[in-house]
Amino acid sequence: MNGIFVFNDQLATWGMSEAQFQFAATHYVGTQKVLRNDARHLRHYNPNFLVLHYRLGQALGHSYSDAACQPTTDYLQIIDGNDWVQEWPGDANVQDQWFFKYDGSQVFSCSNGYYVMELNNSDWRTWWSTQVISQLIDNEDDGLCADSYSIPNYFGGSDLPMSHSPVASGWAARRNPPLPDIDATFEAAWADREHAFTDYIRSRFAGRWKWLPNIGAWITSRDPSDYSNLDGAMLEGFAEWGGNNYFGSDDWALQQNRILPLIKADKILIGQTYPDPAEVNERLFVLGTYLLVKGKYTYINLDTGLDPEWFPEYTIDLGAPIDPLPDDIAAYLDPTWQVYVRHYAKGLVLVNPTDTAHLINLGGTYYRANPGGGGVVPADGTPPGSISYAAVTSLTLGANQAAILLNVTP
Repeated sequence: MNGIFVFNDQLATWGMSEAQFQFAATHYVGTQKVLRNDARHLRHYNPNFLVLHYRLGQALGHSYSDAACQPTTDYLQIIDGNDWVQEWPGDANVQDQWFFKYDGSQVFSCSNGYYVMELNNSDWRTWWSTQVISQLIDNEDDGLCADSYSIPNYFGGSDLPMSHSPVASGWAARRNPPLPDIDATFEAAWADREHAFTDYIRSRFAGRWKWLPNIGAWITSRDPSDYSNLDGAMLEGFAEWGGNNYFGSDDWALQQNRILPLIKADKILIGQTYPDPAEVNERLFVLGTYLLVKGKYTYINLDTGLDPEWFPEYTIDLGAPIDPLPDDIAAYLDPTWQVYVRHYAKGLVLVNPTDTAHLINLGGTYYRANPGGGGVVPADGTPPGSISYAAVTSLTLGANQAAILLNVTP
């Protein structure tokens, strides 16, 4: 449990050097979306390296759509063994009852090229789970990252391609057909679908593989989803949206309070976001949030692309956490400092998710971590960046900032 543990979402293994393979295998806990031979290559250096398969969790990928929001022959691909294969099984092989119908029509995502499927249909469940299990075996995977496993209209009811203007091109509210932007009945029914589908898939996996859906940022306040029956989850949009786009403090707290029961139950949690790699404050804010809620199987990914990346702050050694995980993140709010604090054996982490700066008198001398550099790991496998420590007795923690402090200088 001691340490900062990194999961890398996807690696461009086709362009990696041997040193980069060794680096990835010995610095990350795992990855996803890699061919079987690449998984074996990584496990040569680390037999415990975790590899996940990737599939859409409640949809069937078809193709990139055309300008009229119609499917094309530019088919989406998934991994089967050592091959990328077409996800769509062919028009002759799909069954109409597999598809979720809204206003009597199949629902096609204009921007992502998939159909929303009827999770309660037994034929769909059987076909899809059989395909996935076959691929898990072929790929030698440890589990499945089931993408986009949030209530579908939380992605936007119309789901328009970014290049199209609804006014200019007449695409008024189209997901083809559009889902409701807000509909409590629809959302509650879909949450029930997801929960039941999870029970079904986990029974099919029978403990051999982990079911790890991507549940998004999980900050829609009206979201009725119950994810307690998952093996774990990826939280895409962890702590912030990425690119210096921060949540409001209430949404930040809501996210932490929703994931705390999962972490306390020893579920797997992958916190992933997409910071500007040059913005150290942003990186530290996400890392600080991770350290506040870190449990036995909690992983982080500051994702910058397909090349292997590394940031020096991943090497900070705080030792074991002293403060147990709370039921409510508010338990970590220091009433004097007005920032969130968690103590570790070798130091503490401070997080300020508000838009107000706070001056903090530490009451003693600590050593503040100041990382510099980081980013893409070069071909020779040398970890990029460095970290220094400055003695401090007080500090100002600005809006959306975090500080990691050690009791003694390393």
